[in-house]
Amino acid sequence: MPEPPPSSDHPSPALPAPTGPVAAPAVTLASLTRQALQLRLRGRYAVHPLETLLAHYRARFGAGGAQGDDGLGFESAEGVYRGGAQGLPLSALPKLPESVVELGRLRECDAAGRRRLRDWAEAGGHLLDDSAFEAAWTGQGRLGGAEHHVHFDEVSNRWWKRLYCGVHGATLADYFQRMRLHAVLFPETAYRLEGFALRPRSRELRPVVSQPHVAIDAHRPPVSREEVVALMAPLGFVPLRLRHDGLPDEGHHAFHDPLAGVLAYDLHSENVVRMRGTGELAVIDPYVSPIRQGSWAALKLAEVGVSFPPDDATDPAA
Repeated sequence: MPEPPPSSDHPSPALPAPTGPVAAPAVTLASLTRQALQLRLRGRYAVHPLETLLAHYRARFGAGGAQGDDGLGFESAEGVYRGGAQGLPLSALPKLPESVVELGRLRECDAAGRRRLRDWAEAGGHLLDDSAFEAAWTGQGRLGGAEHHVHFDEVSNRWWKRLYCGVHGATLADYFQRMRLHAVLFPETAYRLEGFALRPRSRELRPVVSQPHVAIDAHRPPVSREEVVALMAPLGFVPLRLRHDGLPDEGHHAFHDPLAGVLAYDLHSENVVRMRGTGELAVIDPYVSPIRQGSWAALKLAEVGVSFPPDDATDPAA
């Protein structure tokens, strides 16, 4: 077992052991910072909760689908983003949201992460020609949904998607985490990070991703609710009814993994489809999110009285 880091909690062996009651040492920001630096110098880092969660799923289901090429992937982009978002002064860090309407508190952290990510993308040559995407998107009728502009590339047989709006108050970190979870849960439709586009005037950074085309069997009925439940059960997910604007969600499009603490949402018949030829089901565009304190997923579960694992759990089974 590795020795504990030197700190005021571990007296030096050169000093005699105390003979009477000793008051517990005061924990200060300086002492915590010193311990953190000592641990890092010895190559010891805290594991981000998402990495633990992904390791849990990979141990059960395998590595998952491809997420990027040539060193560009959601994991590397998320790491760069975290470095910017977590680099704010303590005074600028927001209090965690306690309701859905308070998710806007995270805007300053998100802006700092985006700035760091933009610098990294420019330096690494990860910027794409936004005008080319715009032309392809416009030429195909400006397809898209709540968060992506979409066009189909016949050469690669993939759908290219440019993020234009984060749903549910999501930051870019939330978005990258969703893509990584999608890859291990639904590898046959895993997203790939192709690069980034910049808005011409504001220079706002927008991820560009792609997803393999799925040929849908249009001659059979849409996927039923019962089929989706059966699909999600082996993955550890159970149906969940959320509330929207104070009313029950009668669509029943939400699923919850209570062991790992993950919410899968938007699993309706347009996002869960039947593939042509095989008849197997494919999940195209769900909202898959870790349930972390202050997140949209955690706040929605709290509305219906559903608990979730603590953020500091070292293992999903803990």
